[in-house]
Amino acid sequence: MLVMPVVPAAFPFPSDVSRLSVYYESVMKRLRFKAYLVVIPVLVATSSVGGYVAFQESRAGMTRLASRHMAYKAEQLRDFINSEWAVVESLGLSDDPAYRAAQEASFRSYAYSLLRSDTEEVSAFDDWGGIFFTVGGRATADGATRHRPPAADGWYTYDEPDGARVGIAFAFEPFEWVVTLSERSDYFFSSEKSLLRNFAVILAVAIVVASLLSASYLGRVTGPLERLTDAVSAIASTGDASIRVPVEYDDEIGELAGRFNETLEALEDKSRRLAEAVEAERLAHATTVEREHETLKLLARIADYNDEQTGAHVERIGELSAYLARLLGLDAAAVALIRDSAPLHDIGKIGVSDAVLLKPGPLSPQERVAMQRHAVIGRDILSACRSEYLADGAVIAMTHHEKWDGSGYPGGLAGEGIPLSGRIVAVADVFDALLSDRPYKPGWTLEAARAYVAEQGGGHFDPRISALFDERFDELAEFWLGLKSRERR
Repeated sequence: MLVMPVVPAAFPFPSDVSRLSVYYESVMKRLRFKAYLVVIPVLVATSSVGGYVAFQESRAGMTRLASRHMAYKAEQLRDFINSEWAVVESLGLSDDPAYRAAQEASFRSYAYSLLRSDTEEVSAFDDWGGIFFTVGGRATADGATRHRPPAADGWYTYDEPDGARVGIAFAFEPFEWVVTLSERSDYFFSSEKSLLRNFAVILAVAIVVASLLSASYLGRVTGPLERLTDAVSAIASTGDASIRVPVEYDDEIGELAGRFNETLEALEDKSRRLAEAVEAERLAHATTVEREHETLKLLARIADYNDEQTGAHVERIGELSAYLARLLGLDAAAVALIRDSAPLHDIGKIGVSDAVLLKPGPLSPQERVAMQRHAVIGRDILSACRSEYLADGAVIAMTHHEKWDGSGYPGGLAGEGIPLSGRIVAVADVFDALLSDRPYKPGWTLEAARAYVAEQGGGHFDPRISALFDERFDELAEFWLGLKSRERR
């Protein structure tokens, strides 16, 4: 019993790598999105928040420093004027106008020595806001009041046409003065503005440098992954499993690349071993098919072993049947199947006695029945096998004597109830038998055989096959003559 071998499916390596390639590309897209649209903005936001907090702390420190400096000068002014007046009082000269005027002049001179900018000034007011004097850049010749004095000691701010000012005040009771030390706000806070500009520049530089360093580091991380993805894509498109990914760094990415290379080596080894197994299976299959074809030819020759005239007949039937099948538009597999199975059409004749088989004259009714039994015998011999060639041979053996009009044997099948392979072999068998010499008749001419086949369309033969036979007869006749010529050689 012959069984057709089954060739295993090809190793699904390329499709697996294609799916892996798509997965890696999707991972890279997500990674790049997180890296450049999440990491860098977070870095910039963190730097900005940190810079803003640092600026606010520095601003507060600068403000405290400026305030302490102004408060320190105000304290010097207060200590100076109080100490000077204490001396005058200790000498009993506090009621002398000359000493009072000298005290005022001394205070103004000392106040002037403490000023450090063109906009800083020291003023003395009476209880009603009248100004006694002003020392500094805003001092006027007429001593006109520029603003109301604060209601209490301590810090104060006020707006004037030339800008807002900030200052500190204290009372000098012996003269009934309110003394103020003030400065323009923009100058007082100028250090803060300069600090803000510097912080802005430093922050911008820090953000740029941090972004560049982050991009460089992210490139170091994503670069090997992108090259890994490119390698996967190249393997998926070319099927070349020999491609390897360079292990660039001794870190997790390098470990991933190394594991990927190890996986490729394992897959390549499996693919190679599978290819070797497939090739061995292919060779075994080819050998089996070759042996099966030899067995089919042997079986076909056994049927006609005692008949030298029909020995080559079975081979011509296979070739003619295949030619007709090709003209009918059957595919290559079906054509090959009928070529190898048609020669078995008369295998059942081994169950018919030689007396009937080789009788030179007409058969008696009993002999004809015995001869017709070869169709059933052939079917019984071949149908027990699982080979597709033998199975189709069983169908052909059983049906190649059926007729389109239902008058054939052994089943009296009609029309398309007769298998197509049986209908094809019926035409080929009769055509070759008509042209061949037999003990009971001489061979017919090509034209006579053509006319008979055409005439029997719709009766003995499938009308479509009969019409195609007549239409393509010239090439069929040339093909048959070629077969005969090859046999003579």
